[in-house]
Amino acid sequence: MAGASEPLAVWLYGEHVATLERRRGRLRLTHSDAAQRRFGLNVPLVSMSMPVSARPYGHELASAFFEGLLPEGEVRRAVAYDLGLPESDVFGLLGELGRDCAGALVVQPVSAGNPVAAPLAEAEPVDGEEVARRMARLRVAPLGIDDRVRLSLAGVQGKLLLVRRPDGGWALPTGGVPSTHILKPATALPQVVENEAFCLRAAGHAGLAAAEVEIASVGGRPVLVVTRFDRARPDSGEVVRLHQEDACQALGIAPARKYEEHDGPSLVAMASTLRRWRAPEEELDRLLEAVTFSVAVGNADLHGKNVTFLHDGESEIRLAPLYDVMCTRAYPDVSAVAGMFVNGVTGLDDIGPGDLVAEAEAWGLPARRAAGVVDRLLERLPGALEAAASETGEVPEALVGLVSERVARARAASARTSGAVAPAFVPSVDAPAVQEAAEVRVDSAEAGEPRVWVTPYRRADGTPVAGHWRARRALDSDAP
Repeated sequence: MAGASEPLAVWLYGEHVATLERRRGRLRLTHSDAAQRRFGLNVPLVSMSMPVSARPYGHELASAFFEGLLPEGEVRRAVAYDLGLPESDVFGLLGELGRDCAGALVVQPVSAGNPVAAPLAEAEPVDGEEVARRMARLRVAPLGIDDRVRLSLAGVQGKLLLVRRPDGGWALPTGGVPSTHILKPATALPQVVENEAFCLRAAGHAGLAAAEVEIASVGGRPVLVVTRFDRARPDSGEVVRLHQEDACQALGIAPARKYEEHDGPSLVAMASTLRRWRAPEEELDRLLEAVTFSVAVGNADLHGKNVTFLHDGESEIRLAPLYDVMCTRAYPDVSAVAGMFVNGVTGLDDIGPGDLVAEAEAWGLPARRAAGVVDRLLERLPGALEAAASETGEVPEALVGLVSERVARARAASARTSGAVAPAFVPSVDAPAVQEAAEVRVDSAEAGEPRVWVTPYRRADGTPVAGHWRARRALDSDAP
């Protein structure tokens, strides 16, 4: 185990760029002299919240950033228990797990020396049976951590990190080989794997950069396989880390405050960060697209840990692909409060296209440009949803119907208001649990008042409801 007093070296692309120390329980980050000479001052090397400086950064900023590299909640408690460390010991946990983190940083005791890039052959191959065994043990061995595997990834959900071999098989990230894929099992929420796959594929079909996903069966259960966008494989075939940080880290905010309602990151703050570091203007368009998509599909979980910035080169910043996106409004017990507010509106179902435009204006985007970004994305979404549904055969039809109606209402609202504050995205039926939901589709062939078809379903109390047409309610109706 790493000594409590031994400093931790922070490595980036083979360079020792900083040292993390703990003094009387408080963290301090100091950039190396070599980093100051090579990159210059005020460069967002480790983090935008701690650009290169001749002076050290204190506990508040250092702890916010480095705690953001660690798991959260029950996952962190289980990992800390297994390592014999308090879950609050950020420094100690990093000393054990920091060799493979999100992004390109390698954090390890100074005495460990330079973390030499490991050839892919060092990763230990595993068969399907071993993958299933490790998935089944995520409660007691989160992330697949054991005596041979030491790594870290933020988040509250149990997941398994693996390396995909060139032949398509799996391997453990041993010997210093970075993990390349995240395997996320189903949770207590029904069809959550299919939900996330559908939404991320829809984002891709709509022209947004989104994490690549596939659905696999592991041990007879569905698993979402996510390709890490902070890893690359050049022609050599070896795995290369790419530096990134999430919005909480970039803004110096502790991960426990990832929701804006808990004094977490705001969209305005994220946009200001992009402007501060001279990101291309198109990155603000991409941020607006990401927010529009999340609202449209009913994702209330867009928070400060679910927006990430990629560091290109030494100082160029851009948004990472979308990830962890699903229709949370399909689950009645999941909060409908937006992870980040839009134009001051806190309820996801109360946010309209006009709010999105007004929010973007607060970032400095002209209203006409912002309205164009929103409108063009909404126009692409119906076809994107159809393509994603076809690609994700396992997705419940009810979920497709729920998201499709939200998008249809948003498009109609946007057309009616031409950029003014518009009626919300909320569909005209209460968002039910996925397994109890009814498919909703528009009767486009019927003249006159549009109708929607509700497929047969069961209410929460078990009462069967036959399929039927019903009149489509007005966009500004308060009726459920």
